Amino acid sequence: MRILLQFVRERNIGLVGIGAMTRMIAKAYRTADAIRATGVPVVMGGPHVTELADEALGRDGGPRHADAVALGEADETWPQIVNDAVRGELKDIYAPVDSAGKERKPPLNPYPVIPWDSIDLNQFNLVPKAAYPLLKQVGEGWGTFRIIPVESGRGCPYGCEFCTVTGFFGDSIRFRTNESVVDELLLLKARARSEKGQMAVFFIDDNFAINLKRTKSLLRDIIAAKAQVHWVAQISANLLRDEELVDLIAASGGKWVFIGMESIDPSTRDSTSPVSTPPCSSASPNATFTRLLRLSSAWTTTPPASPSAHSNKFALGPRVFPSSAC
Repeated sequence: MRILLQFVRERNIGLVGIGAMTRMIAKAYRTADAIRATGVPVVMGGPHVTELADEALGRDGGPRHADAVALGEADETWPQIVNDAVRGELKDIYAPVDSAGKERKPPLNPYPVIPWDSIDLNQFNLVPKAAYPLLKQVGEGWGTFRIIPVESGRGCPYGCEFCTVTGFFGDSIRFRTNESVVDELLLLKARARSEKGQMAVFFIDDNFAINLKRTKSLLRDIIAAKAQVHWVAQISANLLRDEELVDLIAASGGKWVFIGMESIDPSTRDSTSPVSTPPCSSASPNATFTRLLRLSSAWTTTPPASPSAHSNKFALGPRVFPSSAC
């Protein structure tokens, strides 16, 4: 925190934006409080304060943590927020609505060009400074390993009750153009080559393969442009039914897949209250997964019907699985 506050003062920062999900909101509030104590206004956004704006603004009887709250997606409201901050006229709440007061989802085309060739990438480095000397002995470039977030689309049609994605981003899917994504990967690949550091991309889409035709098209374009970098993405387990997709993932640089599962035992899921469940969000412990992808699983809401009987099923962790369908 001390380093952050020093940065704010030394760089003469005039406005700070903080986004947070519920699991990180306590720390976000502490950070906002510390920054506001220096006299710098803070705007908060993200799923948590979109649902609980009064909490962030101190309207629920608690302390105020933010000077303003940006509801939903702030792509188009952020310029107004900055202009109001310059004038010292921040409003409490900024909502992404059109002239008729209807919620507006910003398009992803055209997509802003992110200057990855000049951005300080140290903020994305996962290697602790204390480990630099040791890792450099392994080989050139091993002093850094950076995971770079890249967005290719937003939205999810499933509407699972345990998830905020559909409520926040909407149930219709918006995509960037393939060319836009490929150009960004080429820029990152050139940056990694020039700095001789290790780099991977995390596609932050909530379901990277939500539209198989589009995903395959994008991956083919990545391969054709030689824009392959190591990458990880969140994808529902139904991708495993399509071996062509898995081949394209591997050929385009995909190394890890993160799959969220409501339950590995259908009887467990069925014993709880119904939820809207995406395809293959439950899996048999005997289900096998495809070739050279590394699988990382996350459990959403449903506990095992018999913890002692099923506890071994929850110890999947990152590993390589043999080939089969979902």
